[in-house]
Amino acid sequence: MTQDGNSNYEAFKGEIWSQKINSGLDKSCAMLQCVNRDYQADADKGAAKINIITPLSVTTGPYTGSIDSYGAAPSKKTQLELNQSVYFGFSVPDIDQAQSNVSIMDAIVSKAKNAVEQAIDSYIFGLSANAPSDNVIGASDAVALTPENVYTNFVKLAKTLKTTGAISAEKKGWVVIHPDVEELLLLSSEFTSAANLGDKTLSGGAIGKIAGLDVFVSSNVGKNADGYTVLAGTKEAITYASQIKKIETLRAQSSFDSIVRGLYTFGALAINPDAMAVIKATVG
Repeated sequence: MTQDGNSNYEAFKGEIWSQKINSGLDKSCAMLQCVNRDYQADADKGAAKINIITPLSVTTGPYTGSIDSYGAAPSKKTQLELNQSVYFGFSVPDIDQAQSNVSIMDAIVSKAKNAVEQAIDSYIFGLSANAPSDNVIGASDAVALTPENVYTNFVKLAKTLKTTGAISAEKKGWVVIHPDVEELLLLSSEFTSAANLGDKTLSGGAIGKIAGLDVFVSSNVGKNADGYTVLAGTKEAITYASQIKKIETLRAQSSFDSIVRGLYTFGALAINPDAMAVIKATVG
């Protein structure tokens, strides 16, 4: 009979596995490179719903010796919910050996991370639907991307974010693309030249820069039956938080192995949609 083995596995260190998995996601998950984690501290305390109050505007005007009125800064209240869940599980003959052998543990964690990563990338990328219509290039007629025009269209994408004030000297931009779009970039002379010049200033995980945007690639996002979506933005656009709710051991039913399983919950919120821009495209 399968039974909860936490009390029987003194060697099992759940916090080690949690840290390894979180660390792996932070380093390699494409969309996690593109979000802010401003409310992660609340999630770390166990909060599943986090209230966020965002000021919308402040009073400003020319100063003529006195200030007549400050007004009240209106604010928007939103809620970040950790309402997405994905599980992972694996069996090991010897938990103590797995924890003490770096190569074994890294291989196991990599497989668990990949399962979680796909869910995270897909969910966060889906928030591209919140981009304002004025920030969507090709909304009514998809752009046919080619190696010859891909750079021009990415310049338009960056310009859109600069026009809204999303990109500035302090706020850097990023773009996330599917590998099929990456192929066009790699065939573009403008991109290869820019990438060679920008190698020393790239964010972790970026393959290069185009039009000032750090380029991230993920096979988990950006392609569906209708075509391709290219998503650009800054870290101010989306906030993200996560928890590993449980990680525990069980005795396998049909072998002497031990099962380690975990539950990862997360949530994301398009807190500043104006800081996102999109290209709806086809790739010939």
